[in-house]
Amino acid sequence: MFGGLFKTTSLAALLAAGMAFGGASAQAADLGGDCCADLEERVAELEATTARKGNRKVTLTISGQVNELVYWWDDGEESNVYVGTSSYSSSRFRFKGDAKINTDWSAGYYMELEVVSAAVSGQTAGSDESTNAVQIRQSNWYLKSKSLGTITVGQQSHATDDIILFSLGGTAPGTASNHNVAPGSGIAFVGGGTVRPSDLLQFLDSDRANLVRYDSPTIGGFMFSASWGEDDMWDVALRYAGEFNGIKIAGGIGYHVERDRNGDNGTGNIVLSPVGAEVVGDAAIGAATADFEEIRGSISVIHTPTGLFADLAGIHREFDLAGKSDFNYWNVRAGIYQKFFALGKTSIFGEYAMAYGALEDTNAFRTVVAGDIVTNGVVTNDDITVWGFGIQQNIDAAAMEIYAGYRRFEADISVNGVARPTEDIDTVYTGARIQF
Repeated sequence: MFGGLFKTTSLAALLAAGMAFGGASAQAADLGGDCCADLEERVAELEATTARKGNRKVTLTISGQVNELVYWWDDGEESNVYVGTSSYSSSRFRFKGDAKINTDWSAGYYMELEVVSAAVSGQTAGSDESTNAVQIRQSNWYLKSKSLGTITVGQQSHATDDIILFSLGGTAPGTASNHNVAPGSGIAFVGGGTVRPSDLLQFLDSDRANLVRYDSPTIGGFMFSASWGEDDMWDVALRYAGEFNGIKIAGGIGYHVERDRNGDNGTGNIVLSPVGAEVVGDAAIGAATADFEEIRGSISVIHTPTGLFADLAGIHREFDLAGKSDFNYWNVRAGIYQKFFALGKTSIFGEYAMAYGALEDTNAFRTVVAGDIVTNGVVTNDDITVWGFGIQQNIDAAAMEIYAGYRRFEADISVNGVARPTEDIDTVYTGARIQF
């Protein structure tokens, strides 16, 4: 009986049961009476309350990361040092499970929770406080066939999510193509009222929603994806990864449509304005709520023998509002990713990005912006340039990356054809991501 017991119980349960058994041995040294039945009952009770790595049919894998940083900023009038959670690759933990149905089919689930102390993208010149929360990033189940592909249902990434973020140069913890969430992107431009870098960059990654998504099997390095949900968002994407003669290539392109963003400010006028501003007169200033469609994508190339790499990303977005200009964004990054030290690979890079058209609109009512930049005027030009450089060092033994860099935001804004001078915003950042 004891042989079967040791095969079916967990180590924690056996230790606890052994302690219970040892305390009773003085009274029943011959193991007679009901002591064995009591022992089995106690073991069963402990097994029922002991955390396991999944159950006998569905596995459980727990993983995650922590990415916190410190950065200095200077807006030309004030400077300060803030601490917060990276918005490029935030702190999070994941629960993933999988169950094999047969040789072709499997099923599983994925849950991901984000842990934010203070999101650096939401910090302002007036406050280092920002989002402080534990929130759901993903919660879904999937059914997968090796030959037919995967269907996923629940809170998850759009088909085009991360499709502008391809980079083979090891830069993700410290920088990426979605500069609207960079450290300092929430600091308003001096001379620009409440307009911030994140307003001129809008949102650059298509993010997550409650969706149904399909992913095809990978064929010849290509994978097709499509998703729909949230009354009404849908998109399609094509990704590729391959290697030829020591050159690795990874990239993708996607088409994304959102049809549930039209808003009304109570006067019958459509609201379209920078995120996080305020109400001015009769115009409500809030999130950009216009319906839109866009093409987005990126490509990354690295020469593995030398470690030289280059990344290119871009977005073209068209709004369903008469008079509203298109939004365009592109980003280029290049550098070297090589193992110079035994600790792990080092990435040294430079980056340059531009965006324009975030606020441009021929409808004066719709482009009222809070502060001293626009009052019932037309934004006839709004460009933003982002450039910088950085370094990242991998520490393989600790599954850790340490990074540091410099970045500058430069705005060029005109109202009714007249330029409005703004001060540049400089940032210096350093932090680390550790994975588990």
